[in-house]
Amino acid sequence: MNNFLSKNKIFSLIATLVVVLFFISCSQNTPELSVTDYSIIFDYENEEAAPAARLSIFAASSSDVRRYDRIRITSLETGLSWETNNISRLENEEVQWAGCTNLVAPEDEKLPVGKYEITYYNADEKECTVNLEVRYDIGFYDVLLNELADYMADKDGIEKIAVYDKEHILIYFGNRTENFKTTRDIWNTYREAEYYQVIWYSRDGRVICIEPEKPVTPETEVKEETVTNEENENTDEPVSEKETDEDSIDKEE
Repeated sequence: MNNFLSKNKIFSLIATLVVVLFFISCSQNTPELSVTDYSIIFDYENEEAAPAARLSIFAASSSDVRRYDRIRITSLETGLSWETNNISRLENEEVQWAGCTNLVAPEDEKLPVGKYEITYYNADEKECTVNLEVRYDIGFYDVLLNELADYMADKDGIEKIAVYDKEHILIYFGNRTENFKTTRDIWNTYREAEYYQVIWYSRDGRVICIEPEKPVTPETEVKEETVTNEENENTDEPVSEKETDEDSIDKEE
């Protein structure tokens, strides 16, 4: 009898443990989000065109970000909504992030300011929703490239620079110090540098303005050197001919 009761107790404990593990497994499969973050990114193509804007949104997750299948982002102010399964994932030992970086507004519209609702879905359709408040200066839409430095200076913006080698592999990213003010400075610091890109951050880091990529030795400088060399060559020729003529006259005399 005692053996029978003890077996029943064992079976009961095993069943309870299975149920507990099942619910723990289910809870781990549900997206669990904590901190949310965003950036408004303005990409510049050239001097003449206004920048193109995109919204980047990420959330820190305590659950496995590899299980996320899609994200829906909705502006509660305008009803504008995006749904994407193109998820960017960032992981390290302390925290995991999941989000998307290329949310653009319809043509001739601006990215809405105000409250957003972000819903993350797992492959098994479990979901978690968080809210986010997006605030930024919409005046950036009208700032052309040749006005950007002054506009950012007025707002205490931070100028950074990215330097790449010929394979477009990043070899430096950080503040644009005196070591990176000119292309000669960049080349003196990194002899393998081939391209660079100036990137501006607003003081709060919410707005990022990305200038076009440029060669470390700009084509305009190369052309100017070529023209100068040609002018010097053209200037030398008449002098040489004049000296030759004078030499001939001296010989005749």
